Amino acid sequence: MENLFSELKRRNVVRVGIAYTVVGWLIIEVIDTIAPRLDMPEWVPTFFIILVLVGFPLALFFSWAYELTPQGVKKTHEVDADASITPSTGRKLDFIIIGALVVALGYFVWERQGLIDEAEGPAQMTSIAVLPFVNMSADPEQEYFSDGITEELLNTLVKVPGLQVAARTSAFSYKGLNRDVREIGRELGVETIVEGSVRRAGDDLRITAQLVRVADGFHLWSEIYERKYENVFSIQEEIAFAIADAVQAPLGLASGSLVSNRMTNMAAYDQYLKARRLIRERGEGLGEAVLILRQVLAAEPDFAPAWAAMAVAKQVLPNYMSSFDGKPTNAKRFLSEAKLAATKAAELDPNLAAAHHALANTLRESGAHVAAEEEYKKAYALDSTSIEILEDYGEFYEGVFYFDRALELAEEGIGLEPNAPLALAFYGEQLARNDRLDEAVAVWEKALETQPTFMWPAWMLIESYLVQERPEKALSFIEANDGYWEKTLKGTDPPLDFAPLRARIAGQSWTRTEGWTGAHFLPIYAYYLGGDDSLLDSMEYYTFELGIRPEIYNFDFMAQVRATERFKALALSSGQVEYWRQRGWPKVCWPLGEYDFSCGAARE
Repeated sequence: MENLFSELKRRNVVRVGIAYTVVGWLIIEVIDTIAPRLDMPEWVPTFFIILVLVGFPLALFFSWAYELTPQGVKKTHEVDADASITPSTGRKLDFIIIGALVVALGYFVWERQGLIDEAEGPAQMTSIAVLPFVNMSADPEQEYFSDGITEELLNTLVKVPGLQVAARTSAFSYKGLNRDVREIGRELGVETIVEGSVRRAGDDLRITAQLVRVADGFHLWSEIYERKYENVFSIQEEIAFAIADAVQAPLGLASGSLVSNRMTNMAAYDQYLKARRLIRERGEGLGEAVLILRQVLAAEPDFAPAWAAMAVAKQVLPNYMSSFDGKPTNAKRFLSEAKLAATKAAELDPNLAAAHHALANTLRESGAHVAAEEEYKKAYALDSTSIEILEDYGEFYEGVFYFDRALELAEEGIGLEPNAPLALAFYGEQLARNDRLDEAVAVWEKALETQPTFMWPAWMLIESYLVQERPEKALSFIEANDGYWEKTLKGTDPPLDFAPLRARIAGQSWTRTEGWTGAHFLPIYAYYLGGDDSLLDSMEYYTFELGIRPEIYNFDFMAQVRATERFKALALSSGQVEYWRQRGWPKVCWPLGEYDFSCGAARE
C-alpha cells in the first residue's frame, strides 16, 4: 500500500484529483448561478453535475495510465523513470490547485455575503414592480395572454400585507424596452423587480419568473413552471408566495389563498383576458369586448371580475361607438345595464376593488352621490395604488366641487405614476380647477409627449390655449402632425369644425350658419366663438342630449355665466344637492351663485 501511494503521488494522480475536484465544483457553481439568468432549461445544471461526476474517475485513470512528455502523451509504462517529467508537471498542478483554491475561496466569500444580504436585506424590502412578461409563444397574437398573466400576478401581489406594488401603467410603460432592471427599479422607486416570460402552445404552458434585487442586480429567486393551462391560477399563487418568502413579507395567510377568483372553464378565462385588453384600449373594440364577455359569463356566471369588466365596458361604450348590435347606443340604457353588472360583481366578491370601483362610477353618473362616495371609499381601501380608482375617486369630489380633495387624490396618483398619461391628464385637470392653469398646460403637454393620441389632454389643451388668449397656439396644435387632431376631432360625435377658429385668427368675418347653436363644439371653444349663449348651448347639448356632463372650470370670464339660471341647472344636479344636504352642507371650494357653499351658508 505504501508503494501504491508513493506511485500515485509520483504519477500526480492525487494532485489531478484535487485540481479536478476544485475546478469541477467551480464549474457547477457558476452554471447554477447563470442558468436562471440565461433562461436555460432546468436540466442544464443537473447535466453538468453528472458530467463532472462521470469525468472524475476518468481523470484519475488517465493520470495513472498516461504521462505528459515533451514528445506528447505516452503510456506511463513506456516512459523511462529517469526521463519522466512528472515532478515538473506536479509543480504546475500545484500552481493550478492554489489558483483554483483562491478563486473558489473568493467565490465562497462572495456567495456567503450574498446569502447574508438575502437573509438580512429582504426584511427591509417592501416595494416591488412587476414588469410585463415577454410573450415567447409562436403566435404574436398571444400578447394579450402574457399581459394578462402579468396583470393577474400584479393583482395577486397587491394582496400581500406590507408589500408595496408599483402600479400597472408605470410598470407597463417599460414594455418592449431593453433596459437594465436596476435602472428601471430606481426610476420606479422600488427595491425589487419581477420579470419573466410566457410560452404557450395549446394547453401546454411554460412560465419563467425571477425576482431581482435593484441594488445590485442579483437574483433573489427564480423558477420555471411547466404545467398545463388549467393550472394557471396555481402558478400565479405559487409565484406570489415564493416572492413574498424571498422578500420576507409577513403573509399571515399560510392556509389562505391569494387568488380568490378562479375559473373552471379555461377557454372562458382566455377570452376574459382578451376582453379586458380590448377594454383598456377603448375605441370600437369595446363592442367586441361586450360580446366576448357575454360568452364568458354564460360559461362562468359567478366569475366576479368578468361582471366588473362588463360594467366598465358598457358604461364607456357610448362614448366611443354611436351604434351597437345594429342599434344607436343609448347612454342611459347602457348606464343602467352597467350598474346591474357592477352590483352583481360586488355581490359575488365584496373584496374585489374593481367591482366597487365600477359600481361607484355608475352611481355617480346616476346622480346617487352619497352611495357613490361609499363605494369609492371601499374601492380605495382595497386598492389605493390603482391610478384608475384614484382618478375616478378624484373626479367624484371634483363633481361636488371639493376641488382641494380632488387635487390631493391627483397628487397621490402622480406620486405613484409620475409618467402615466392618465395620472398626468387628471392632475392637470385638478390644477386647472384650482386656478393653476399655466401649470396644468405644462402637465397636459407632458401627457401627450408620453401618449400622443390621448384625447383627454388634447381637448384640455385646445380649450386652455383659448382661455389663455393664445388662439394661434391652439390652431398650431390642432394642425400639427399632419392635422392629426383636426381629423380625429372631426370624426367625433358631435364633430368639431375648426374653420371658424381659422377665420377669427385671420381677422376674417365669420357668422353662424343657420341653425348653428355652438352645440357641436367643446364648451370653451363655443364660448370663444360665440360668447355666453354659445357656451350654455354647448353645455346643455352635452348634458341633456348626450348625457355627458361638460367640463366646468372656475375661470374668471365665466363669472357672469355662472350667475345665470341656465348654468346652475347644468352645474347643480339634484344628486349634488342631496349629497350636500346629507353631509350637513359642508364647506366646498367654489361658490355657485346663491349656492354659496364656500362660506358655509348654503341656501336652497
